[in-house]
Amino acid sequence: MEKLAFRVIIVLAAVSFVVYLFAREVSHVYALHQENERVKMQGEELEQANAELSKKIDLIKTDKAYMEKIIRDELGMIKTGEKIYRFKE
Repeated sequence: MEKLAFRVIIVLAAVSFVVYLFAREVSHVYALHQENERVKMQGEELEQANAELSKKIDLIKTDKAYMEKIIRDELGMIKTGEKIYRFKE
């Protein structure tokens, strides 16, 4: 009878260990899946930003008025002979 109880305990311990390992692996796979989804979304966002920047580059190369607007607004440059007046509020 003692041998049977010992065998049952060993089998239960082995099954518990296998279940523990399986649960750990499932948890790890789930975490990897979540990370994969996050990276995919980040990649899509970067592709969209890249497309927008490509359009902006094309506009700068082809549209002189747009290029002048960018130079004035983003770089703060002015044409020769122009003066900037700043008023205090």
